[in-house]
Amino acid sequence: MKKVLCIGSVTTDVIIKPIDNLPEPGQLLPIETSEMFVGGCASNACIDLAKLGVPVSLAVKLGKDLFGNFVYDTCKANGVDVRGVVFDENVQTTTSIVCVSSNGERSFLYNGGSTSALTEEDIPDEIIADADIVFLAGALLTHGLDGEPAARLFKRAKEMGKYTVMDTAWDATGRWMKGVEAALPYLDLFMPSIEEAEKIAGVSDFDGIADVFFSKGVKNVIIKAGKQGAYIREADKPGYFAPTYLSVKRVDTTGAGDSFCAGFLAGLAQDKSYKESAKLGNAVGSHCIMALGASTGIKPLADIYKFMEEHTDEVPLDD
Repeated sequence: MKKVLCIGSVTTDVIIKPIDNLPEPGQLLPIETSEMFVGGCASNACIDLAKLGVPVSLAVKLGKDLFGNFVYDTCKANGVDVRGVVFDENVQTTTSIVCVSSNGERSFLYNGGSTSALTEEDIPDEIIADADIVFLAGALLTHGLDGEPAARLFKRAKEMGKYTVMDTAWDATGRWMKGVEAALPYLDLFMPSIEEAEKIAGVSDFDGIADVFFSKGVKNVIIKAGKQGAYIREADKPGYFAPTYLSVKRVDTTGAGDSFCAGFLAGLAQDKSYKESAKLGNAVGSHCIMALGASTGIKPLADIYKFMEEHTDEVPLDD
């Protein structure tokens, strides 16, 4: 099985629930749960991949603080290769306060910290060389990498014969296309969410978005579309939707997009087609939303495949 390298955003998520509104100044709002998890696109995806049974390594920057130790220890305990993790005493570990509403939707209070400080110099050639698939997760939050540094990173990876993948996060700075454009010609696969894709491309229909990304040099496009599943557009082929599993009970959508990415990359790591990998990604994403926390609900691949077999009437496997 191929090995995946996850680079990019990392956080400690403090998840509080339910939060349907904020208290007035000076008031107290009782909640039902408050828990701490590893979050962030790169760390979520790498833990998910490790739990699935896919060999995976992590290259992120952490602060020398309690949150950084928590992230490092949690990733290592889950079987992630953490040789690429860098500690920096001059930054705080990225932290998110995740407010989960009664219906499972999320809003965030975010300290960019160490994720914003990650640079291309923090990712040596030997870490890239040890992987088969290089995945930059959470672009547009990785301010030290976004733009030309990411382009140089992916150029290095392509020169080593690696398969290159990037997804994005919400860009509060409003750069959007300016933050990712330089890297796009070096991508084998670009997989943003529909909300982010619309902002980056400047159009709203799936085919139109993919056309914009192809015009910038991307080889293949996936757009994560929540309940619609995922839109897949492979090079020189018509686009199609991979439907997701709508019957599962949604507890918490934190990390759902990251778990889809992990499932899809797990498919590629097994040399599966895009269609097969997308179905696997949707199944892994469904497991994510059935539990509180970004990676809590993820199970080994054998359990995921069993789930898929038991739900063939919902998402056919042979279409």
